[in-house]
Amino acid sequence: MATKQLNYAQQIVLQILQNENKAISAYYLLNQAKPFGFHAPMQIYRILNKLMDYGLVVKLDSLNMYLAHECQHQHAYQLLTICTECQKVQCVDLPQLGQVIQQFIHPQHFNCKHQHLELLGQCALCCSQHKD
Repeated sequence: MATKQLNYAQQIVLQILQNENKAISAYYLLNQAKPFGFHAPMQIYRILNKLMDYGLVVKLDSLNMYLAHECQHQHAYQLLTICTECQKVQCVDLPQLGQVIQQFIHPQHFNCKHQHLELLGQCALCCSQHKD
């Protein structure tokens, strides 16, 4: 993706997301951004929407959380594995998945809104902590 010139507010929100290194809610993000002068949820949502447009943030619809993740290929489908316990997310580019999905949705004239699939479960670390 071409480098976008982010404004100050966008830089702050993106940096908070990157520092968290996991999926977080918009309200948690707002709480972390208050020292920088953010006070309204609408501010955060507008910035998140712009960062998603730029391909720098992914919204995890199943958890209603956000993750700093730069999409390398605008039209490639990604598989996101999401730990429901620690919110760790791993992203996998799957070009083959995109081909399969396009073969199915093209004849249906379906307009895909998000180009990622979310798998919910537990990561290996969280699973191992419950094996005792």
